[in-house]
Amino acid sequence: MSEPITTTKLTVRFGEKLAVSGVDMDIPPRTVTAIIGPSGCGKTTFLRALNRMHDFVPGAQVTGSVRLGHQEIYGGLIDPVEVRKRIGMVFQRPNPFPTMSIRGNITFAPKRHGLARGGELDALVEKVLRQAALWDEVKDRLDEPPSRLSGGQQQRLCIARALAVRPDVLLMDEPTSALDPIATHRIEELIYELRREYTIVIVTHNMQQAARVSDSTAFFYMGELVEFGETDALFTNPSEERTEAYITGRFG
Repeated sequence: MSEPITTTKLTVRFGEKLAVSGVDMDIPPRTVTAIIGPSGCGKTTFLRALNRMHDFVPGAQVTGSVRLGHQEIYGGLIDPVEVRKRIGMVFQRPNPFPTMSIRGNITFAPKRHGLARGGELDALVEKVLRQAALWDEVKDRLDEPPSRLSGGQQQRLCIARALAVRPDVLLMDEPTSALDPIATHRIEELIYELRREYTIVIVTHNMQQAARVSDSTAFFYMGELVEFGETDALFTNPSEERTEAYITGRFG
């Protein structure tokens, strides 16, 4: 479990618009990598290219390479569904399945893909809810709808749901932007814990959050990767003038 991700000249276009240009990045396993930059700079576009989510977008064109371990995920014989099982996604706003119970949200994909059955499902539910620091709060409410949970609890349920298919990588697109400070703190603690087992890539507008949770940080500007390195070094001694201008608030 947990694999590195390597991108080589990764480029994303939407029709004639160039959204991400030639990104080379090596993301080590069992680390947290934060993606920062101003709005519209290509952060989320880059993130979604890492698990082929642009396959669903008419006119989107992805070129270059994304490798999960030694496997090229854009290879012609690769099943995109298998890619998304190995590279999970947590979105900006909590999106649990509203017509399913808390338990059903977690067991739906494992049952569909034949990953667990019978008593294994009960064990899986407990395991991933514990990983998401949610078990103690919902263990007596598993058959209730997720709408009865708070926003922060719903987001942790979505994280548990992503973990239920045993991914190698977890992508997070501003997972705390819709949450209050207490819920945000819980998610940040969870990210720190999950890095022991998973490769995590998180897009955030919050530079303080990037500094708190990540091992490495990438700064994007106008679709380009400007700088990528250890978080402490990038925030205290950036090598690029544009990075320094952004983190000191001179633009963005």
